[in-house]
Amino acid sequence: MGTENNNLPSYLRIAQKIERHILQGKIGKGHKLGSIRKMAKREAVSINTIRSALETLTQSGIINSVPRIGFVVSYHRADADNSPFENFTPDSRLAEPSKRWLTTMVMGNRGSNPHFHMAVPTDSKMFMSFQRQFQQAVMQNLKRETDNSSGYSKLRKTLSEHLALRNCHVNAADIQITNGCQHALEHALRVLCKAGDTVAIPVPAFPGYFALLGVLGLKALEVPMSPLGPDPEILEQVMRDSAVKAVIINPNCHNPTGITLSDTYKQRIADWATKYQTPVIEDDINSMLNFVGNPSSLISSYDQQGWCLMVSSISKVLGDTERIGWGCPGRFKTEYMTQFAVSQISSSYFSQQALSRYYLGSVYQNQLRNWRLQIKVATTAVSLRLYKELGENIQITQSTGGDALWVKLPGQLSAQQLLDNVDLQKIDFLSGELFSLEPRFKQFIRLTIMPPFEDGTLQGIDHLIATIKQAL
Repeated sequence: MGTENNNLPSYLRIAQKIERHILQGKIGKGHKLGSIRKMAKREAVSINTIRSALETLTQSGIINSVPRIGFVVSYHRADADNSPFENFTPDSRLAEPSKRWLTTMVMGNRGSNPHFHMAVPTDSKMFMSFQRQFQQAVMQNLKRETDNSSGYSKLRKTLSEHLALRNCHVNAADIQITNGCQHALEHALRVLCKAGDTVAIPVPAFPGYFALLGVLGLKALEVPMSPLGPDPEILEQVMRDSAVKAVIINPNCHNPTGITLSDTYKQRIADWATKYQTPVIEDDINSMLNFVGNPSSLISSYDQQGWCLMVSSISKVLGDTERIGWGCPGRFKTEYMTQFAVSQISSSYFSQQALSRYYLGSVYQNQLRNWRLQIKVATTAVSLRLYKELGENIQITQSTGGDALWVKLPGQLSAQQLLDNVDLQKIDFLSGELFSLEPRFKQFIRLTIMPPFEDGTLQGIDHLIATIKQAL
């Protein structure tokens, strides 16, 4: 039926609101809608207006009128042609925020505006350059190495050289190629923890951390973030606690705040890891997008005893269609690589060869600099637009890099209220509630801004601003 428009008759506006909740999965198939009288009272309209709204939805096939029962939802989101999974139900072990995040990601029920997607577009110069390298690797039919579960040796050597530029000296033989960063993180947790163990995570944090912990039967201990990173006093206290088996830290261009820890703080964390023998899993996935340009240092750069396990991936520059990541497991190399040898036996040869060739060329560095600049221009333009229109009513964390903006909404406006009223075809974002297992961030949203900054981006942001103003 299209998007909600306040100039429409009341019955159509209400019909669109109900339709949106059904399409987003908030009202499931078979659910009985409330009585007409109660709905009229809730919407502050007449009974006839509600009847007209329900009749409109019935004609569109979204709901059915069932004698003696009332109006029942007949639409099932998995029936949609663009739904990649027909019967996806999140694991019951997951906390509610993790279930919501996973359903959002897996079911693909976000809006279609590419300017606010987390995935790098497949028509980006970086992705197209990588694809050319992949095609050449296949067409040239280069002699293939013997299968190795640790990954293509030349890619591991290339990654070792890139890490050395950041003063992180890791032998190529100590790098494990993985199927993305989350895959590398999962195996690190499997090596370090058993079901029931506790893992510390600074919050707000990437929702995928909590989902992974839930599936593995692990507990999350949340550490509050400050403008400079995790609260140092609390973090050291947590790492001193023998009950905490690992800490997950995203120190460079943190998701979602964009904060980068100082070198001094990174060194302190590495020292604490050694002193208290508490492993630190360092998620380095966003560091390539720092706005300074030079590669940020790593916690692992200061680790002399191997208590830091670094994980990363190419997804932030090449997109999520090519699942190549890596892990540097430190002192846990034997256990970590054994897990991969058992679980995957061999690895994706041609993709890894293509990435190795692409990384070695000057084209990669030039395109990366340009991509970072585009992201900085886009995120800065969006921030300025929000401040201009909403002034001091809105707060945005100062980002050092990455494509995300962490925004605190004005007044008492919650992210869920905003989601209930925006048109997801124009603007898309994640609720702050997904970035913690506790209700800490109800008034926050994470905006992902995908370059280039153009009319579609501006229209989406203006729609967001108009919705916020209307709600205040």
